[in-house]
Amino acid sequence: MRILRPVLLWCLCAVLGASAQDADLSVLQNLPAVGVAVRGLSSDGAKLGLTETTLIATVREAIEPAGVKVIPPPVLERTPSAPVLEITANVSQTGRTSFFFILDLQLREPLKPARPHRTLVTVPAVTWAEQTGGVTAKAETVQAALARLAQRFAEEWEQARSAGGA
Repeated sequence: MRILRPVLLWCLCAVLGASAQDADLSVLQNLPAVGVAVRGLSSDGAKLGLTETTLIATVREAIEPAGVKVIPPPVLERTPSAPVLEITANVSQTGRTSFFFILDLQLREPLKPARPHRTLVTVPAVTWAEQTGGVTAKAETVQAALARLAQRFAEEWEQARSAGGA
């Protein structure tokens, strides 16, 4: 028992230190605002009742209460260098009323290569991503899964901000 307590204490400190370190190193530090856009919605997604508007609204409803500023669509269209949370919803009908879905939520940002170039080069890169999937007969199930992905983004953004990154 004497050896077990120090080992447990050491493990607890390591876990707490790792979570604090993750927030310090988060790619979401200093992220002032994001756009939200749909990168892909399969045709079976429309059969299920999903629309680009509802997918965007689902993400916004999850991230705005956390304090994440969302760039309005007209501004986003004029700002190609803005970071964008992109939604991809791949939906396939697998039966009369059942649909298989895979959701991706990715933060895509323009980055500059570290090596020197003669011309200015920026490359779009995914700096944060989460994915989930499932089988359903209801659009609401897909929207709830997307809301959970967006909530994870909002939670990590809050942790990065509280670690001094905003």
